[in-house]
Amino acid sequence: MNKFFAIIVSSVFLTASADTGGLAERTIFPIPLAKIYVKTERTGTEVRITYSDSRDQFIITGQEDKWITESRLNRETRIFAEPFSKAFGISDFEARQLDRVCKTFSKTLEMFEHDLHHERWDRCLYLDSFFPRFLKGFYYLYSAARNSGNALSRVCRIPDSAYDVSLNSPKSDLRIAQWKSSSEYVVKLRIAAKELQYQMRQWQKNELNNPKRDMESVSSPKFEEAYSLFIKMYFNVPPPPPVPEPGKHL
Repeated sequence: MNKFFAIIVSSVFLTASADTGGLAERTIFPIPLAKIYVKTERTGTEVRITYSDSRDQFIITGQEDKWITESRLNRETRIFAEPFSKAFGISDFEARQLDRVCKTFSKTLEMFEHDLHHERWDRCLYLDSFFPRFLKGFYYLYSAARNSGNALSRVCRIPDSAYDVSLNSPKSDLRIAQWKSSSEYVVKLRIAAKELQYQMRQWQKNELNNPKRDMESVSSPKFEEAYSLFIKMYFNVPPPPPVPEPGKHL
């Protein structure tokens, strides 16, 4: 889906009743998120990462990762295998890919929090056409890198029914209408976005970018907790979870 594809939508706001059939206006803008594609088979889950500025593909699985480069003349695949005894850890190759994905994630969170603060609901609606699929993909990426189905809380495994991969989904309008119904909720969602960004950067600094990191010390409880908190807030999972006070952290 091309994020620059122009769409014509009604400017009538869709309330929580969802009976009007109208959709609120979206404003198109560049979204820096990496693209994450998930393929699940009997042999396990394969997560493919791509970026809009490159033809390279990065594939993460439980034990064997790949870096695929393509040109007009040839295609090269480099394989990064992990022994079974160490597959639960995050390898150097996986750490580099997670760090790069997190950079795009962090930029998007910063934009999102800023738009919430200024009540730019048109931008929040447009972002929601892409963000849920990324968030679900990140769950599988983190799980594949950790080679564990329990690396993150199951609430982070977002069901397909929670969103549409569409630029004009009523589910986006309903989700954001629920945020708008409570100014307190919007403030808490902003705090959750900031907390996730903070804990992500700490994880990148202490683990992913640290040449002296312990590959077997892979868990980042604060990041995992912040990610779970953000998912619950973003998808309006009841009851609203407690969030840190402004200026404080988990």
